[in-house]
Amino acid sequence: MGNAVSNRASGRAAERGTTGHTSAGRVARLGMLLGVALALYAVESALPSPFPFLRIGLANVATLIALVTLGFADAFAITVLRVIVASLVVGTFLGPGFGLAMAGGVAGVVGMGLAARFAFPPLSVVGVSVVGAVLHNLAQLGVLSGFYTGPGPAMRLLPVSLLVSAATGLATGLIALFALEKLGLIRR
Repeated sequence: MGNAVSNRASGRAAERGTTGHTSAGRVARLGMLLGVALALYAVESALPSPFPFLRIGLANVATLIALVTLGFADAFAITVLRVIVASLVVGTFLGPGFGLAMAGGVAGVVGMGLAARFAFPPLSVVGVSVVGAVLHNLAQLGVLSGFYTGPGPAMRLLPVSLLVSAATGLATGLIALFALEKLGLIRR
């Protein structure tokens, strides 16, 4: 991720004007990535799933791209806005599903931001994605345990949840890495 971090930093510097305000190009990229995240969420929601809560997390591809190219604040904004807009569209805003999605999304993006910045040795985009997926699921289990089921059922889901999140984080990270390489934003 070292090259990704330097590419991100130079890209952000080039996007800022002399006053330090965000350029129109950066806002356009942010909007485009939010649109991609929502489209990926819609596609994934249409796919059959053995369990209603089991998702690959395709929308996180856009979050990872934002983290690498625009920085943590924009990746965080994309995550929060994606959860809000998607919940408004599907009718779950402020319901249990919204709470689980927001807790998981925020924990995941914060974990990815911290892993991208402070992990030593540096993690690749794929490693950052796995960290985010694991923290996403841990946060959701925490909310599930604290507000809905108590610790017993959530703890029984923990081993499977960790395995599934590692696998989905790996898949999402590989997709994001492929996209970043094809867009010429990072090199392996």
